[in-house]
Amino acid sequence: MYYHASSLGNISRLEPRISNHGIPLIYFSRKRENVLVYLSNAIEKYCRETGFDFCGIWQKWGPYGFDKEGRLCLEEYYPNALEETYSGVSGYIYSASEIEN
Repeated sequence: MYYHASSLGNISRLEPRISNHGIPLIYFSRKRENVLVYLSNAIEKYCRETGFDFCGIWQKWGPYGFDKEGRLCLEEYYPNALEETYSGVSGYIYSASEIEN
């Protein structure tokens, strides 16, 4: 099984979007919990909540990596960063049994 997270509901077909790397991608993981980091962007959330006008390109903020066993490891860049980034955020996790290239 493959998993994908999005803030958008009712998606019936996932299509590649331009990633932070400048190429069209869809982010999947075989571990459901690994996709949760894509549900919120600290900078985007801050701007929306405070009314700060940002007209640039939103890039995903991912202070994470994986340990030797493939477990997700999150880091806080400042105190309470994870709570501020994900508190009150809702989203959807999609699953697919196979992926077409």
